[in-house]
Amino acid sequence: MSIPYILTPESKEPAADRLRKLVAGDRVLIVPELHDCMSAKAAEMNGFEVIMVSSGDLACALTGIPDLQLLSIDDFVRVTEQITRMTPMPLIIDADDGFGLGRALNAQYGCMRIMQAGAAGVLVTDTSELARKGQLSIPDAVLRFKAARAGLDANGQHGFLIARCDSDLIHNFDSTVERCAAYIDAGADMLCILWMHKIPDRQMKVEMCRRLRDALNAKGGKYENFPMWYPDLCGKAHDPAEISMDDLKELGVYKLAGIHFSAHAAMLAMLDVGRHVMQEQSNDYVDYHFDDTGYKTFTTMSMFGLTDGSWVEAENAFVREPQDSVAQRNADYFVREEDIHDPDKQ
Repeated sequence: MSIPYILTPESKEPAADRLRKLVAGDRVLIVPELHDCMSAKAAEMNGFEVIMVSSGDLACALTGIPDLQLLSIDDFVRVTEQITRMTPMPLIIDADDGFGLGRALNAQYGCMRIMQAGAAGVLVTDTSELARKGQLSIPDAVLRFKAARAGLDANGQHGFLIARCDSDLIHNFDSTVERCAAYIDAGADMLCILWMHKIPDRQMKVEMCRRLRDALNAKGGKYENFPMWYPDLCGKAHDPAEISMDDLKELGVYKLAGIHFSAHAAMLAMLDVGRHVMQEQSNDYVDYHFDDTGYKTFTTMSMFGLTDGSWVEAENAFVREPQDSVAQRNADYFVREEDIHDPDKQ
């Protein structure tokens, strides 16, 4: 009996290949930007197909301080190994300037290790070295992306490279197009124009996306219909300037759209529940407050391979009696018939 998920046959296809197949389709996929196995499990249960580790959320989760770019490559490798062992979803790592200091060698070495840890690829920026304001020159940025490409290709793995360009597209359009073409030449598989979502008007957002697409298409060849990542989808209900998924689909080149919600939602829920626990001096609030969401569970643990029996079956294959299995005992205690993990199927 194989252990879920890491040794199952579907996991043998490299994560980068699975990601490329998804990107080659005609859909725009929303990519939750998260920080740990619990948020990855929630994304998987919600039906998302690709995930990213947010460097900002990971920094807050691991250090308890804002993202001041203090994480080491070991921090990223550890969370990559943990997440890719428990889900088949291709995982992208937000590598910022290439895992510290902005040196090209850091990018090469870090990307190599991230691929060895099971990631599908990375997002690397063209920000200045040592976290200084601004961007690298195009030649220096190209060297960083070439180094990242070399690391992603080490050991024949061919990881997926998203090149993030931090240019002001409105005021520096021509130089942005020049940068994008240079980053494609350096080995990028996808482009992300970070401040696209900061443009204050929806129509202008759409127009700038279209202009960039058309400018690259005019170059022909490998630049034509080059895949794009849209950064940080926001809510339209309270921000009519925000672009929609229909807009992105109509543009034709946007394949992935990042969205931050997991760490934010988890923190809000913990603050809200914790306040009630303190006020009421009990755990009653959890027992009823979330009923209107449609989810019902006695414990979080039941969502991690106990209810579906996968870990119970895996351990029971190697014990004489079921009650000698920790997974079996946990399932007997934590799993309840009234649990609801997928309200949409009720």
